Amino acid sequence: MMDPMFRYFLGFQVTADRAGWLARQLPPISGDLFAGVKPQLYHLTLCTIAETIEPQPFLRGQVAKAFDAGLPAAAPIPFGRIVSRGAGAELVTAGSVVAIRQIYDAIVARLAMQGIEPMHRKSGLRPHITLGYGTCEFDPVPIAWGWAPQGLVLIESHIGHRRHRVLQSWTLEPPAQGSFGFIADELPAPLRRAA
Repeated sequence: MMDPMFRYFLGFQVTADRAGWLARQLPPISGDLFAGVKPQLYHLTLCTIAETIEPQPFLRGQVAKAFDAGLPAAAPIPFGRIVSRGAGAELVTAGSVVAIRQIYDAIVARLAMQGIEPMHRKSGLRPHITLGYGTCEFDPVPIAWGWAPQGLVLIESHIGHRRHRVLQSWTLEPPAQGSFGFIADELPAPLRRAA
């Protein structure tokens, strides 16, 4: 049996301005075994939906049909620190991830109506953004960032080549104003003192 060459997954793409900011937060890492991910490829994977030997040209249509009725609104994702893992560097969440779990469940329910099921979720949903691959060691870098993703993307990944191709994107409705997580350092100075 041949190993899959293509992976198809759904995730939240980090916007260019936030990706550049996030790349600058990664501490200097020495050594030949670490390779940073290009900021334009930063994303949070929700679920892998297929791994195949050959490209799947009809998968995009199936996924688009699953989302014909719309998508759930975005919700803030509370990130807390950049950490080194055995296989690389990641931005990981802090606090509750109930809101992202609800979005994930709603998206999976829509996919199920088209016969598409997520793969590799035996360990549960662990929201993170991969910033690099390979051996690296550094002290955790604190990052207080409440991110509300703006869009969902379907990505075709060429396994082992670090190439991602966005096949389609969908705009998410903004979070309900009452649940929007403002970050104090992004508020104007007079409001920051009041917060």
